[in-house]
Amino acid sequence: MKLLAIETATRLAGCALWDDDGPIAANLLVAGQRHVEVLVPAIDELCRQAGISVADLDAVAVDIGPGLFTGLRVGLATATTIATARSIPAVGVTSLEALAHPHRRRRGPLAAVVDARRGEVYWALFEADGRRLDEVRAPAVASPQDAAHELANLGVLAVGDGAVRYREIFEAAGTDLAGTEVAGPGEMWPSPLAVAELGMERMAGRAGKAFDGAKSFEAGALPAPLYLRQADVRIGWDQVGGRVNGPAPSRPAKPEAAR
Repeated sequence: MKLLAIETATRLAGCALWDDDGPIAANLLVAGQRHVEVLVPAIDELCRQAGISVADLDAVAVDIGPGLFTGLRVGLATATTIATARSIPAVGVTSLEALAHPHRRRRGPLAAVVDARRGEVYWALFEADGRRLDEVRAPAVASPQDAAHELANLGVLAVGDGAVRYREIFEAAGTDLAGTEVAGPGEMWPSPLAVAELGMERMAGRAGKAFDGAKSFEAGALPAPLYLRQADVRIGWDQVGGRVNGPAPSRPAKPEAAR
């Protein structure tokens, strides 16, 4: 089975190819907010280098967030388009489990922390036993101070751009013996290779279940985004009294007709 993985939940835009024997290739680019510009060309180049085409794919895995609202929409729309056009299954992986996955062989608690902007972070807590990860704290949005307080004295390794950005806050929480350790900038973003490996595990869990393209899509087989708050543009509109939750702006009175 050949699987394409798509990663656009953070500033990193990436894709990877994985088959039954393991990774084939990966393409990574720190795209900022240019996901829509770089993702499809990156997938085309990845397939060209690997000597395959989209028609050879058997499944798609995509990061469903939490993360950058625009990036998530680009990744999910691309995964949905490919899966629907090819009538192949698509599976979702959260950005937090993709961040934590490469560290599963390190025993102990592990926090994945994504910068949510606006002075907040998305985070989740996992426990690693040397082989696998178990989620022990569901994904949430919080201030860095509140997240650091919950992690204090657990002896946690924190990974992700949120942990790096607020390193001083996370490392200041707890005691010297059981404080939070923040991983380096080389581990700031979830990797499409982690999304691919987790996606293959999801597909293995579906073994023996028939996949009928149209019927599966109608039954909700396509992954849905994990939003833990509204998009920044919507929040900003609320704050200025926009039409989402705030009162509608008043309209100026029409001038009387000249007599």
